[in-house]
Amino acid sequence: MAFKNRNVRLCLSVLLLAAGITGLVAGCATTDEQVNRASLVHRYTDNQNGIDGLDNVRRLLFDDTRRVLYAVSADDDSLAAYRVADDLSLTMLDMMSGNQAHGTLVGASDMTFSGANRDIQVVSFYSGAVAQFRLQDNGSLHLVSYVTDSIDIQRVFKQSKPISAQEDTLALLGPYAIAGSRSGISYVASNVSQALVKVTSTQGKLNVKQILRASQVKALAGAVSVALSQDESQVAVAGMQANQVAIFKAGASQVLTLQHTLGDEQHTTLAEPVFVAFVPQTAGLMVATQSGVYHFQQDPAGRFMLFEQLSVADLQSLAGVTRMVFSPDGHCLLTLSESTDQVNVFARQANGRWQFSELIHVAGAKSPTSAAFLSLTQVAISFAKSDMLSIYANVCTYQHGER
Repeated sequence: MAFKNRNVRLCLSVLLLAAGITGLVAGCATTDEQVNRASLVHRYTDNQNGIDGLDNVRRLLFDDTRRVLYAVSADDDSLAAYRVADDLSLTMLDMMSGNQAHGTLVGASDMTFSGANRDIQVVSFYSGAVAQFRLQDNGSLHLVSYVTDSIDIQRVFKQSKPISAQEDTLALLGPYAIAGSRSGISYVASNVSQALVKVTSTQGKLNVKQILRASQVKALAGAVSVALSQDESQVAVAGMQANQVAIFKAGASQVLTLQHTLGDEQHTTLAEPVFVAFVPQTAGLMVATQSGVYHFQQDPAGRFMLFEQLSVADLQSLAGVTRMVFSPDGHCLLTLSESTDQVNVFARQANGRWQFSELIHVAGAKSPTSAAFLSLTQVAISFAKSDMLSIYANVCTYQHGER
């Protein structure tokens, strides 16, 4: 059953924007001298032209093997699937919400692919659940399995007394982000539980295998983002309340073990980190904080050291970024800011550093929340306040030899 209490819904909205508000000035790029190469191809608005499920989209994913784009909506409490045609136009396949999903999609906040069969796992902030879905051959979505401790939402978000760890047995209160692997193991950042949760999927059945809480690892306080390295050997978690990022050793048979903490040294200050992402094809890690985006690289001992701070055209720091998305080949980076409504494009240089390329003209669309590359130069971007999804071509063309 959908939960529509406005005061409680506001809790998620405040969390989404908390780190970006102060970046309204510092995050603005000077673009008079920049060439806008990206071009708008299609724009879809919620409940128009047969497209639904775009009310406050939090995450997009593209399955290139089936040409299907997925979206999770925090206000529609839904998971939607769309067919992507050769001309990049969308056709609605299916949308699951409410009782169909057994109430597991209330405040849907993130999703990931999991396992070799590319099932979709969704975490929902208000449901306190991880749910696994599968797109069937007939184009319909099927709920395969879910896990939740079913603690009443009113108790979690409206009573002053916090839920104890003894009652919060699964540590899935306010799950905000999830990162999945082809081995069927996923990692959940739970904001209210202040925990990192390892979840396994065996023949479609979900199980919680390991829980690490902020009482054990300080950096997990206010966990809002989680990332898995390309070789699946490391997990990074951003603790917004702790002002730290924790990196763990991970793996199918590996118990999560703290390897390194960023923000615990005097020379590395991370003010409210809100997003982490491993850089494809490299050993790098990106961290978006209230004040900027930082690129870390591993030294020979395996410790992450600050390599650079990203900046835009006028050399100002990149403040207010709430999500980062890499192109499939890892040579292009999009940074999205919900507070500034900006989508910036960066190109990876031969020396491993990232250079500002352009600011995508979003034509008044508000609060970009997620992006999914449909090819090396084509991307879909969701805009939460506009209840809109836009598809662009000629993105990252400078990096790929097109002029």
